[in-house]
Amino acid sequence: MIDFSQEHRSQRLDWWMVRFRRKLPLPRAWHLRRDIRYINKIYVRFIANATGQEREQLASEWAFERTLIDERHRGLETERLQKTADRFYVPLPLLPSDNWERGPTGTWYLTPEGAEKVRRAIYEERKQRQEIWVPWIAAAVGVIGALTGLILALEKG
Repeated sequence: MIDFSQEHRSQRLDWWMVRFRRKLPLPRAWHLRRDIRYINKIYVRFIANATGQEREQLASEWAFERTLIDERHRGLETERLQKTADRFYVPLPLLPSDNWERGPTGTWYLTPEGAEKVRRAIYEERKQRQEIWVPWIAAAVGVIGALTGLILALEKG
């Protein structure tokens, strides 16, 4: 006979949610956050039931799994910064430099300092582009306000 206890039902629900979630058009960072919560939940349960050497092995496996997800998350952040830098024609640091790091799986991603340099360059480029059209918009709003005031004054008078 099949045991339908609370734990078995939650495991089936988790399996269904993982399959269903993969089909949703959500941002990849959401999937990674869900994966880290799922891995934390599983490994905490396993480590609580383990003893001695097995507990240490599970703790190291847990740390490695978190490292892999962290690497994928940093890869996503690097990809997002590369796309934004390409859109604003901001050059990225050269690949074999102090601004890049290689992860455990061989993926290259920006270090926090390198990402900060790219973000600062993108911010400066956006600021320069806005400096061109913001005065024109301010002037246009002023003219529209003056015309509205003139029309209301002529209608009343």
